[in-house]
Amino acid sequence: MRRLLAAALLGIALVLSSCASAGDSRIEEYEAEAESLVDEMIALIPADLAPAIEPDAESRGRMVPNPVSADPSPDDSVWWQVDVYVEPVQRPAASEDAASAIASGLIAGGWEHTDARETGEGRRTADAYTKDDWFVEVTWVRSEEGKFETVELSVLSPKTIRGDHDEIRS
Repeated sequence: MRRLLAAALLGIALVLSSCASAGDSRIEEYEAEAESLVDEMIALIPADLAPAIEPDAESRGRMVPNPVSADPSPDDSVWWQVDVYVEPVQRPAASEDAASAIASGLIAGGWEHTDARETGEGRRTADAYTKDDWFVEVTWVRSEEGKFETVELSVLSPKTIRGDHDEIRS
């Protein structure tokens, strides 16, 4: 009888803890913050470089695949990610100048420049910034005759639990 009671209490505790975990997800808050941060970074681009068309954005919840089960769990670790591709006015050094303005604004706002890497045989530079477990990457291209210039912005929120957000999958 004691074992049955203990098993029942354990089952209730597990159900209650999974319900509590689902309510502790901050993913909706992180979604709003990430999208707001991207808007703020785009607003840092000088008016003479402002994109003529609305930047193409992709905003989504992300998670690392669960190595134990293919089924997502409310306790899985997730983050919100926004990727935006900005096409500044096309002129020499537009991408670099836009990225520089964004960098100045981020640093003035307390962001720390943590890394820079070059890709595309040195044509693309990705600068990384962190603040309060948030991560931002600003990728710009060096001017090259006949090549299109863009600025790519990526914002990754801190991790939280998945909770009841079934739409977030690996």
